[in-house]
Amino acid sequence: MAAAGGALVLTTAQAPAEQAFVTLDGDLKKEAWWAVADFHPFTTEVRGIPANQIRKSWCKATEFRKDLIPKELLFEGSADVMKAAGMSFAIEGRFDGTATLQVAVVGVFQECAGPKGRFFLILDQPAGGTPRIRFVDAVRTNRQFGALQKGQGGSIVAWECMECDGSSVLKWDRKKRKFGWVPQPEEQ
Repeated sequence: MAAAGGALVLTTAQAPAEQAFVTLDGDLKKEAWWAVADFHPFTTEVRGIPANQIRKSWCKATEFRKDLIPKELLFEGSADVMKAAGMSFAIEGRFDGTATLQVAVVGVFQECAGPKGRFFLILDQPAGGTPRIRFVDAVRTNRQFGALQKGQGGSIVAWECMECDGSSVLKWDRKKRKFGWVPQPEEQ
């Protein structure tokens, strides 16, 4: 990969307007790709749910998928770096302990007014039914990368990078009957 003028544009997965889903602005010899990645959402729904039903201010939301990100970023040689770290862009489970299968996904959104950010959704996936939103977390940020990992006891670990300490744990709270972030040791 060669960078021209400090910016590298990768063109693996193209949005309808021919803009790459991922562009990089930085030196890959000095920084990790996810730290300099800028994602460009191009879809108006996530798993059949319109973006403006997830958050009223959203016009676009695109779930991260490996086929949208250039292979040279996710693989070192033939090794899948995310798989080796136990990370994924989507994980399935019964995170609230019920019989209903759920899927947790991460991606990038863009508000109709322009700002972008990262989202994390948990959706119920009823057999033969329409997915239903169970949890939404979204943050405006210039660093939109996110990944997920199954944690202990049905929890989900949400990462904002691939090789760092930037993670948060989400778990079902039986008493409150909702998902909540687990306080980090320094927050307690």
